[in-house]
Amino acid sequence: MRYSYYSDRNWENALMFQVPTKTQYAIRALVHLALKESDSAAKIAEAQMISPKYLEGILNQLKLAGIVTSDRGRSGGYRLARSSEQIRMIDVVQATEGAIRPVDCVDNRSVCAMGATCIPRKFWLGLKTAVDGYLSSVTLKDLADDTFVQIAKE
Repeated sequence: MRYSYYSDRNWENALMFQVPTKTQYAIRALVHLALKESDSAAKIAEAQMISPKYLEGILNQLKLAGIVTSDRGRSGGYRLARSSEQIRMIDVVQATEGAIRPVDCVDNRSVCAMGATCIPRKFWLGLKTAVDGYLSSVTLKDLADDTFVQIAKE
């Protein structure tokens, strides 16, 4: 998950935290598969309004991460590699974007000019822990479940 800060003068349009499009599309495709069980990349792309070529790259990343599998041939397509209860959103984010880190020093203290004296690092570590915790708590089954959708609308 990318944390980006835009220093332009238009603060109203500035985004500090932004989930990349690739991750958004991956989640949409996975929810589609959770509801349909199996489908071709072309049908997923059409249903989810994602470029087929771009989606193929995303599905390949998810396949390499063990989240989806694919079968070739006439009845081929993509399906979940494990049950939707076992796929956590942190798995999806890490498959598409890598580890979550709000600032570089979270994983490597030596990149900070302040080094060991950097007091705000505790804040960044807490933010990472909170985001990781939430992503770890939500499964694909939760997203595909009507109850979760109702909660999200409120």
